[in-house]
Amino acid sequence: MKSFSSISKTLPLIFLFTLSMFFSTAASLSLTKIGSVDATGKNYTEWWYTNTNVTLAGTASDGSPVTVKIGDQSNQVNVSSGSWSYNFSGESKDYNVEISQGAEKIVFVLHLGQALPNNLSSGSAPASANGVPETGYDQIIAISLGVGIVLLASYFYFWGDTKRKGVFETKIIKD
Repeated sequence: MKSFSSISKTLPLIFLFTLSMFFSTAASLSLTKIGSVDATGKNYTEWWYTNTNVTLAGTASDGSPVTVKIGDQSNQVNVSSGSWSYNFSGESKDYNVEISQGAEKIVFVLHLGQALPNNLSSGSAPASANGVPETGYDQIIAISLGVGIVLLASYFYFWGDTKRKGVFETKIIKD
């Protein structure tokens, strides 16, 4: 069994590895603008935009393009410095929009060229069937991996070489 001091030296490394895994696999695809409408942090199933020309913009991971699918039309958009944008002109009607990169996906209905209905107020979200935003499975994997590593490190810390651990703790308390 490894000594307490060698295990205590690896705990910071395990923590840094866990932290880097969490941030490297966290969801990064987002929609920040629909024309002049700020969509940052909002995950609505429907959006209204009164003009028929709109620019969709957001953030994503560099290295692979973002796919913007509006109705049956699908386009690849390059990501530059973590940002992407797509210009769309259409008629006044409803469009099914799907924005994706890898396993991450944003899906909503865009009511283009239409005013917000009277029964909705700006800033409120229409009712959603599932109520939970799609975040991707990458976050769950990272969190599970991090919890597993922390539990494993805790096991080695608390049930490692108990004799040396006691001596070490006594010495620390005396100093």
